[in-house]
Amino acid sequence: MSASALQMNWTTVQFASTSLARVTSVTFSQGGELVEFAGDNNRYPVVIANNINRPRCSITSGDVATLMSIAPGTSGTITATQNDALAAIGGAVNWTMTNAVHQNTDDAGHWGHFATATATFRAYAADGATNPLSFTRS
Repeated sequence: MSASALQMNWTTVQFASTSLARVTSVTFSQGGELVEFAGDNNRYPVVIANNINRPRCSITSGDVATLMSIAPGTSGTITATQNDALAAIGGAVNWTMTNAVHQNTDDAGHWGHFATATATFRAYAADGATNPLSFTRS
């Protein structure tokens, strides 16, 4: 069966050496930021440039204690697999974010519902040029 070109659910989510279970959501962002230039009597920008990228990731899990145990400022690599919707070989997306720094974890619990925690991460490039966010297919 060929890849469906659709993704569904997450497996093997990990930060540093910590495996994360009960993951309900992962968001990766390229973090692109644009600056615009206008001068003279321009009514619209005449140049838009991608000045900097600030990659980030957030992970939501029902395993609140594990996410809350990651101290802000902790650095590591995030890996996560986004499965092919039909489990076809070659359709999964394997994400890697190097130089990820844990920013914060928020816990939310409502009466009569399962609690969740969301951890947020930012990433940097050690050389200022190599994108810390990448993916492969499998």
